[in-house]
Amino acid sequence: MASAPKALDVWFVTANTVYRQVPYQVVADWVRGGRLGPADQLRPAGTTEAWQTVGAWNLFADYLPAPALGTSAEGEAVELPEPVEAETHGRKRREAEDDEVDMIPLIDISMVLLVFFIIVSATGALSPVDVPDMRYTGVPSDDPQALTVSIQAASKDDVYYSVRVGKMAPRPEYAKLPNPEEAMKALDALLGEATRPPPVLVACEQALPSERVVEMQKLLKQRFDKRLINSYEAIVNEAPPSK
Repeated sequence: MASAPKALDVWFVTANTVYRQVPYQVVADWVRGGRLGPADQLRPAGTTEAWQTVGAWNLFADYLPAPALGTSAEGEAVELPEPVEAETHGRKRREAEDDEVDMIPLIDISMVLLVFFIIVSATGALSPVDVPDMRYTGVPSDDPQALTVSIQAASKDDVYYSVRVGKMAPRPEYAKLPNPEEAMKALDALLGEATRPPPVLVACEQALPSERVVEMQKLLKQRFDKRLINSYEAIVNEAPPSK
């Protein structure tokens, strides 16, 4: 018995449609389910061999429906002609075949998109700041009550924060703060001294990971929603050194 090929090219004669590189087991399932008939044709995938009808392939003989047998006048068994299907029945069958959706390509595409978005999210969070996503009104440079939160790199993995009013250097207790929470405590203390809700500027270095700006944006938005500040904006800029 000849070994079964791994894949076959399939020619649906009635529909005049060819599917290439169809796995052998899938072809067998099609024959067993009646999707492929004896008159449809096959050949080993990737070859130029002549097409052969499904009925001529011994590998699929057991999957084909057995022909109906009658009795001749002499009492011998004879093969009855196959019934002729009405045109409407054939059309319904083709419509049923068209309704079958192959989900494997959809699953493959979904997996590719999922991996793509995971990679984009991971790399975007660690990328250097280019244009921070803070779109509120900018801080006027001549506003003496404007507050500036500076974010500077202390090392390759660490940053420190400082908070100042106007163009003055930050107070010693508000300089080189270790985390955003401490920076917000300093900001809240200065807000308590302000006579009106001031604008806030976030000044960050060019090489700063964008996730640092996103952290600060969330904390500032909480204060903006409570009307404690009237605006906030981030700029990519080398922050002034602490004195």
